[in-house]
Amino acid sequence: MLKNIRLHPLFWLVLGAGVFTGHFKEVLMLFIIVFIHEMGHALTAVYLGWKVNKIELLPFGGVAETEDSGVKPIREEMYIVLAGPLQHIWLCGLSYMFVGQLFWSQYDHQLFLMYNMMIVGFNLLPIYPLDGGRLVQLACLVIWPYKRALIVSLHVSFLLLIVMVVGLLFVPFHLNLYVVVLFLLVTHYLEFKQRHYRFVRFLMAKKQDGKQRNVHWICVNHHVHVREAVALLKRGRTNRFRIVGRHGCSEVDEQMVLAAYFEPGKRSATFGGLFT
Repeated sequence: MLKNIRLHPLFWLVLGAGVFTGHFKEVLMLFIIVFIHEMGHALTAVYLGWKVNKIELLPFGGVAETEDSGVKPIREEMYIVLAGPLQHIWLCGLSYMFVGQLFWSQYDHQLFLMYNMMIVGFNLLPIYPLDGGRLVQLACLVIWPYKRALIVSLHVSFLLLIVMVVGLLFVPFHLNLYVVVLFLLVTHYLEFKQRHYRFVRFLMAKKQDGKQRNVHWICVNHHVHVREAVALLKRGRTNRFRIVGRHGCSEVDEQMVLAAYFEPGKRSATFGGLFT
């Protein structure tokens, strides 16, 4: 896992600035806090059987990139997301134990607590891809179908990000804050641009998975097209369609619908033409 850890260029910039200005100890504290935060995510993912592809550290947190979570239980992803912020509890407790020792002054203790509060507070903002934004997205996935949940969560996140940008106009200029907001804007734009690709990956993973879970019934008219029907699929559930036609109702499972979606020429076909 350690070989998959990367330092984002922003972190290298902060490290270099810390060394140049004589604040190496403060930067080292920040690095340790961020590293443990991300290891909380990564180790929880490994414990739950997820594959961790990459861990990238940034000055305000980081990104633990796991395998595609399209068919993974939402509950497990929630545990992984929460595991990062929870690390700050024992980190602060450890600082209280060390305070007063020769290597850990009262100033070190206060600074360490402040860094912890700043990082956990910032990461819990409901802005994607921060931990808070990911929790909002998981909540949306519980409520709505996968495709709609992605769009709603990204719109909510973008609205809050705009509020943050406007708020910057009323606070003193701080270069690091502007860099972080710019990073969030770029990341958010890329995520929104790739939303369709992510949705198709979800459909492919669901098609290959085939595991039986709690059934989610979807009632559709026989005029509904296959491409419209897949947009109603929910994550973490086995979706079954109840087709209402002129001559009564019929049923079809998600695997048949997904097979039709990935078969050339059938995405525009109606349920009535294919399954009734």
